[in-house]
Amino acid sequence: MSFDLGYAALEQILADERNGTEQASERNEAQTRFDLIDHILKDVLNWPQESIRVEQHVHTGFTDYELHDVGTIAILEAKREGIGFTIPADIPSGTCRIEPLVTDPRNRALKDAMMQVMQYASARGTAPCIVSNGNQWVAFLGSRNDGVPPLEGKALVFPDLESIRDSFLTFHGCLSEPGIRARRLFSELSIGAMAPPSPLSAGISGYPGTKSRNTVQSTLQILGQVLLEDMPQEEKYSELFLEQCYATSGALSSYAQVSKELLKSRNAALLSQLGAVEAPAASKKGVNPEISAEALAAAAAHRPIVLLGGVGVGKSTFIQHLISVDAKAVFQNAIAIMVDYGKGATFTSPTEFAIEQIHSSLLEEHGIDVEDRDFVNDLYRKELARFDHGIYGELKEAAPNEYVVRRIEHLDKFVSDRSAHLRRSIERISKSHRKQVIIFLDNVDQRDHEDQNKVFLAANELAANWQATVFVALRPETYYESLRYGAVSGYHPRVFSISPPRSDVMLKKRIKFALDVLESGSDARTSTGVGFESENLERFLNVLDVNFSRNRPLMTLIDNLAGGNMRRALDFVTQFIGSGHVDTEKIIAIERQTPGEYYIPLHEFLRSLLHGDGEYYDPQVSPIANLYALDRPVAACHFLIPISLRYARLRGDAKDSSGFVELADLYQHLQGLGFEEDAITFALSQLGHHRLVEAPLDDFDPRKTDRARVTTVGAYTLLNLPRLFTYNDAVVVDTPILTRDVRHHILDTYNLADRIARAKLFREYLDQCWTDSGLAETEWEWPAVSIALQKDIDAVARRAGIANSHETQ
Repeated sequence: MSFDLGYAALEQILADERNGTEQASERNEAQTRFDLIDHILKDVLNWPQESIRVEQHVHTGFTDYELHDVGTIAILEAKREGIGFTIPADIPSGTCRIEPLVTDPRNRALKDAMMQVMQYASARGTAPCIVSNGNQWVAFLGSRNDGVPPLEGKALVFPDLESIRDSFLTFHGCLSEPGIRARRLFSELSIGAMAPPSPLSAGISGYPGTKSRNTVQSTLQILGQVLLEDMPQEEKYSELFLEQCYATSGALSSYAQVSKELLKSRNAALLSQLGAVEAPAASKKGVNPEISAEALAAAAAHRPIVLLGGVGVGKSTFIQHLISVDAKAVFQNAIAIMVDYGKGATFTSPTEFAIEQIHSSLLEEHGIDVEDRDFVNDLYRKELARFDHGIYGELKEAAPNEYVVRRIEHLDKFVSDRSAHLRRSIERISKSHRKQVIIFLDNVDQRDHEDQNKVFLAANELAANWQATVFVALRPETYYESLRYGAVSGYHPRVFSISPPRSDVMLKKRIKFALDVLESGSDARTSTGVGFESENLERFLNVLDVNFSRNRPLMTLIDNLAGGNMRRALDFVTQFIGSGHVDTEKIIAIERQTPGEYYIPLHEFLRSLLHGDGEYYDPQVSPIANLYALDRPVAACHFLIPISLRYARLRGDAKDSSGFVELADLYQHLQGLGFEEDAITFALSQLGHHRLVEAPLDDFDPRKTDRARVTTVGAYTLLNLPRLFTYNDAVVVDTPILTRDVRHHILDTYNLADRIARAKLFREYLDQCWTDSGLAETEWEWPAVSIALQKDIDAVARRAGIANSHETQ
């Protein structure tokens, strides 16, 4: 459609030009832009008004036109129509070499315009450039990554409007908004996006491999995972778990490397914008008493109660503790039903799934069979009375057997409508048992975004039509989006937010629970009969218990990289227990000899996270990002991810921003440093993939999100990891090395002395990349980071008894 409309608009412009009386030479630049260029951009090339910016300031002047997507993706320099460009006669339209064009003295105006737009493009970090006097159009790449100077490459030329019409497919395909975004100009000029050289990992057979474990490590990993993650689900231990392991939410972390103001305001700004209000579900003193009161009133109000909390903050544990401990008085006189939408659940309709789960829960957990014959007969006694007075009632005496069949068929019509039958059954159960029915829709955040919205609507449907109190646990962004786009604007549910507990408190409670289970000896068994008598595991857990109390650097790492996700923090710990990258037997031996004295070095825990189960670091599965990743052979791009992160962190400290920065500002700043728009998008995608930044309402996507905020994961990664040998020793395997001589010496090795030498070489390589980039320390203090990294490399060398790393070859 846009192609057809564009062609029709071009035909109209041609007709207007033929019928016009004004001579071309009489148009100044402003008139040329108004009469021709504006119309061609908007009507022929179909650029939206909001994507066209004019007279934008750069340090060398003002651009005439900037074409925007997220950032600037093309720049157009306008000249008045009277300034003509000399195009070869045998090229009515198409590509030609730029050098012969600009070396011809008659094309001085074209060369000056191309030089000028190249300066603007450099300032904006974009490649596509256009020069036009309205009738003539020249498009080229003002910056290239293939080593060819821009004015020695090729250009796409259109000598007049008729040539644009004759080659409209090429003109529209390369210069329209979708064409620019799809990099069609690059293809037309035979310039592909040059990929960086392959990293070391590409040459490692079987990368990332699987780290082998000895018997002790394998046993500890299995037992630790079952004991810390699976055992709390065992019915035998559930009461002990709830008593010992529940950590009250609401306390702000003392380890987080973002400000407390940002931790407090994570949701407040969004809620105020949407006119919504939430109350904390709990504080240091315990559960909010309003939840119990609301649980009693919600059924009458026909609205759900929303429990808001991010992934892994402990919503399920909060619900279990609420039922069994905090609001026990309320739930003792209630029938509580749990609907689990966890990963194992399969459904096409969330409402139908809830109905099946409620049906099963009533039968299996409360001994109420809503399909029992006596129950059904009593439930529909009025309908049966009407049946007896109807036309089939006479069969009762005339044909008793047929009467019974007809009566059963009549009841079956009601029971077959499972939703209506269960709704009516709930109402009867509530009255006959004199108990409130409370339904919890849990683990919704383990579903995809679309399913979460469907479950929210299902919760509202259940609350509105059933005689039951409905709780639904949601991610904040799901609830906010539903409010923002009107999906639940008429429901006005009561909202309580569940904040993550302090990770150190949660982990210490889990370790104590595990130790208590181990101390119970032969009774420590799962429902399948797996036992847990393990002296090694007990000693290892004791080491963790002591370190979670005393080892602040370790807790700072866990707390920040978990980012408020208690599930992830626990995964970190179970990964460490029995990791093939940890000398488990050494730790156990020291604990056996001097109990309570082993201090877990940061590098030991960090290495288990970086490598996971693999032999090598793999950014696709590791929870830790490679800050030096790049998508093109440009040295400065090694620092684009940390520079982006630092900008978001510093700008996000503004008191009125709740930590968010506008992505348009971020793109503009980074393009001003010379980074191209798609390189920035790659960097931001990496930030989102590894949770280094977050968006207000959804998972971060630079193509869809308008704002971003640094997370504790991002802050910790930026401020700490690049300074450590362990981090650089891992990510060097994944980092493309642009200098051939250096790449030749970056080798795969297990030997610590060789790895230290490799880290030293990698640091020196990054030093040179920083120097070549021309970036200022105000963007990222790489020189200071480099000095700190060298100190850590030297410290590792000293501990290992290896010669000073400055001298290591």
